[in-house]
Amino acid sequence: MLMINACKKDNYKSPDAGIYGNIIDAETGKVVPQQTNINGGYMEVFQTDYSLTPTANRTALRVDGSFTRDFIFNGQYKIVLTGPFLYKDTLNVKVSGKTKLDVKVIPYLTVSCELLSKTSTSVSVRVKVTQSAQNTQKIARVATVAGTFNTVDINYYDNQSQSGNGRAITNVQSVANSNVVVTNYDYTLSGLKPGTLYYVRGCSRTINDGNYYNYSPMLEVTTNPQ
Repeated sequence: MLMINACKKDNYKSPDAGIYGNIIDAETGKVVPQQTNINGGYMEVFQTDYSLTPTANRTALRVDGSFTRDFIFNGQYKIVLTGPFLYKDTLNVKVSGKTKLDVKVIPYLTVSCELLSKTSTSVSVRVKVTQSAQNTQKIARVATVAGTFNTVDINYYDNQSQSGNGRAITNVQSVANSNVVVTNYDYTLSGLKPGTLYYVRGCSRTINDGNYYNYSPMLEVTTNPQ
């Protein structure tokens, strides 16, 4: 009898719903790239029609600006996003099965990264930064990073012999934003391996509570053979 009762108590349907989608720039309609490691953006999901006090389920945002939260129940949810962007509305979503949610935000900064040249041991890029009129935060850093892994970011980059060769960074905190956004930041990352695929991104940070960086879309660059 005890075994039968125990089986009845545990016979609940497993969570098989989910939320997926993208972080979208409200002004350009493009996906907003993210940082996935330390100090990266994340999404918190609270089920609001559950009888107990809702607890947060946290999910990291992906490099390409997408997100997925699986293994939740159908129901009503509050979604809270944290990252290098502004958004106005409280997000209340009814989840039924696999539910798509694209969220429009104002990124703190929009960053581009253009390949200028490459050799067998170096990559040269041009980084540009723009800022929406809706965000007046001070721009503090402009940088580029390169690594042999596709989650490269300001903290995780190629670092052969502890030389920091996969990152170049400029402190622009004392430079007026109006000057930063009209400047080309050209960088050459040297000491790379010949004939190797590198993932390269431009990045920039405002002075914000989470020290969040904004990123350009990922460049895939293979250095020349030796």
